[in-house]
Amino acid sequence: MIRLDSLTRLGLAALGALIITGALLAIAAQLVSERPSVQDLTSPVAVSLVIMPQEDKAPEPERQREPEPPKKPPTLEFAPQLPMPSLGSSAPAGVVVNLDPSLFSSMAPMGDLVFNAGDLDQPPRATVKTAANYPYRARQRRIEGTVTVRFLVRRDGTVGEVIIESADPAGVFDQAVLDAVSNWRFEPGRLSGEAVAAWVRQPLVFKLDGGRR
Repeated sequence: MIRLDSLTRLGLAALGALIITGALLAIAAQLVSERPSVQDLTSPVAVSLVIMPQEDKAPEPERQREPEPPKKPPTLEFAPQLPMPSLGSSAPAGVVVNLDPSLFSSMAPMGDLVFNAGDLDQPPRATVKTAANYPYRARQRRIEGTVTVRFLVRRDGTVGEVIIESADPAGVFDQAVLDAVSNWRFEPGRLSGEAVAAWVRQPLVFKLDGGRR
């Protein structure tokens, strides 16, 4: 066998070490080239913003509420069957009306009713009609005036309620008229020949030259 000396062995070992080291460096370089580069996020980045103008949209018109349809009136499910009157008879067949005579007897007689003098066949006629006193203060101040009075003539001819309807001037001749009219006497008014109560309206005029009437 051929024996290698020590120098040859050392050379072969160094060559093998170089080959292995070169192979490892080549593999490391390939791995480094395939590794992605890491970006530094802390470094400032320029960003440009582009704002696009928006189109103005017209507002949508409000929807008008449609009017509700009118409610139909409720219909009656039941329609009463009324008997039709016969042309040949004065009352429907099978219908009898009985009137109680006491209903007519309970009605007030005409003498208890009150009418207006203008509605009577004969209005009330004065039999005693004293003149009203002219108030002293009105005479001294030469005040004239008119009082329209409305009074009730009863069936016996006496005067009942007396109402002052208007007075000009007010409150000057009112009491004198009330005192005078309350003492008047009448022939009562008549309707269909029967004495009835009636309202009478009459103006009383106060004048200094001719007194009062």
